[in-house]
Amino acid sequence: MKRDFAFAVKAIIIKEDRFLVLHRSPEEIESSILNKHEAWDLPGGGVHFFETTERALFREVKEETSIKVRLIKLMNAYDAIRTALHLVILTYICQYTDGDVALSNEHDRFYWLTLNEMQEMNLPHWMIRDFRNATEELMNIANLEKIEQKNFYINPTL
Repeated sequence: MKRDFAFAVKAIIIKEDRFLVLHRSPEEIESSILNKHEAWDLPGGGVHFFETTERALFREVKEETSIKVRLIKLMNAYDAIRTALHLVILTYICQYTDGDVALSNEHDRFYWLTLNEMQEMNLPHWMIRDFRNATEELMNIANLEKIEQKNFYINPTL
């Protein structure tokens, strides 16, 4: 039996208090190797040989949504291990910077949702969990920046 190893990136994209959620097209669901039962998705995809994960992330986000993002930080790594495939997925927190969403044929709908709206739409538990974790990470970063600004003082007379 042939076994494969693959590397992928995913983006949790935040715009103000909303997160970008994609709905997979029927063709994308049918052609999926790993998950034929999940309709919801994050922007992202495979990392090419000789491509950094950050470059792959920007490329995949642009290909799938036509928007631009700023990478904030790596949030987590996930191993999807199946009989013939081991896929490592790195999920990054990103901030929306520019553009209007225009979907590739991999997805047929998109939503900018708050955490409360996600629960109302019955999104997968893992997705809501990751969006909550991203929100906590962003709050921690904002708090650290406030602390650093308070502790950093330049004497204007020097």
